Amino acid sequence: MIIDSDTHVVEDEDIWKWVSKAEARYKPITISSSEVSHAAYSSGSTKFWLIDGKIYGRGGQPSNVYADGTRNLADTKARIADMDRYGHDVQIIYPSLFLNLCTKDVAAERAAVRAYNRWMASICADSKGRLRWVVLPIPRDINASMEELEFGRANGACGVQMRGYEGDRTLDNADFEPIFAKASDLDLPICIHIGNGSPSYAVIENARSGFRNVLGNSMPAFIAFAALMLSDVPAKFPKLRIGFIEAASEWVPFAIHRCRKMLRHYGLKDAFDTLFADNRFYVTCEADEDIQHVAKVTGYDNLLVGTDYGHADTSTELEAPRLLRGRPDLSPDLTRRIVTDNPKRFYAI
Repeated sequence: MIIDSDTHVVEDEDIWKWVSKAEARYKPITISSSEVSHAAYSSGSTKFWLIDGKIYGRGGQPSNVYADGTRNLADTKARIADMDRYGHDVQIIYPSLFLNLCTKDVAAERAAVRAYNRWMASICADSKGRLRWVVLPIPRDINASMEELEFGRANGACGVQMRGYEGDRTLDNADFEPIFAKASDLDLPICIHIGNGSPSYAVIENARSGFRNVLGNSMPAFIAFAALMLSDVPAKFPKLRIGFIEAASEWVPFAIHRCRKMLRHYGLKDAFDTLFADNRFYVTCEADEDIQHVAKVTGYDNLLVGTDYGHADTSTELEAPRLLRGRPDLSPDLTRRIVTDNPKRFYAI
């Protein structure tokens, strides 16, 4: 079984059919205008979402690689045919819009998230387990988050997506512990995908060029790693698995070195040799990274790989599992764990 641990859906208007009548006034609006192409990360599109008074890009950079209906899941048979072509048995699907959705009104976020979760449950239901999805919580509304996690678990979700910042808070904040507790009870891992949920971070100018800062969208995941690594969250929830998704993996040795140096300086306990195993941390690697070096820090049992299918950016490598297995410096045992054993354990498939 080859499991693609990170793929995406590029949402379209069909998702908003799932906005409830009670929340209809929060239904996102599609706008089209080349004049606002610089007002949001648009991936070259002239279509945008207007949500709670803010413009969001539609996601998914232009690409001629994908067949019609595969990126927005309008044609799940075509998507599964693509999986067969690449030799992938299961895809784990993350959103696009919701990687950076950051509304002022929690009610607007709640309406959009609830619609997304129900849409994904419906779309993936008939795929015989080949299309698996990650449920979204509403971290500012704990009661609603509990309901969404239970809905997700009952409808095929295999993880809970969070960002490195949720609001202007890191994930070691006690406010998020009910989400961690519920995820643990439901055997759902916390999947910290690159992106951002902090209004303050969102307004920082990360680059003057026309390109997005290549580290800007990954940095919240790095910060979440350090915050959780030095926190008591893994000890409080000893069954909880936590993954860092689409941020690559070569930053992990650097992050551990910096945190270890701090602990030693202040005479605190250093248990980094078995950090990933002890804390049930996982991280997605990329096919061209120095994986042997990373594996010395993470161990063989805590690495995953994703193709970023659905997107067309610097993280996208649709042949990633095949490329890993073709590398002479990686043993068949290690590559099997990365593409099969580890994601089965992490996502409880």
